[in-house]
Amino acid sequence: MKHFSKTVIAAFGLSLPIMLSSCATIVSGGNPSITINGNVSEPVTIVTEEQTYPNISLPAVVKVNRHHLDGQRIRITSDNYKFNDIILEKSVNGWAFGNILLGGLIGWGVDLATNCVSKPAQTQFTILPLEKQEKEAVKSESDSEQ
Repeated sequence: MKHFSKTVIAAFGLSLPIMLSSCATIVSGGNPSITINGNVSEPVTIVTEEQTYPNISLPAVVKVNRHHLDGQRIRITSDNYKFNDIILEKSVNGWAFGNILLGGLIGWGVDLATNCVSKPAQTQFTILPLEKQEKEAVKSESDSEQ
């Protein structure tokens, strides 16, 4: 029985670094979310690389693609307003340093492969609506100037 206990303890001790590796992937795994706020009375459609969110009210929480954080565009449209695109920037995920402290090169590799070493630099965005101009109204104004 003593031999069995020592074997189990040894196996557990050897597997502990593997179980504790890839801290950022375990804690931050999956695609990150951002919140979009705005003072818009009508529903909007939000398109990310990950998903399309049709006819939702603001504020809205949306998922973004973890593998293309830097420069990823989020488009927002509505019937009566125009919006500037949101362009994401990435920053370093502090959880990724957990692997350095634990000495887990395998975990660091997993975090790099899953891009959990990165996170959105900003998770809250406020959009400002711009009035849409009707194409016909612009066309008729240019016709009257001639």
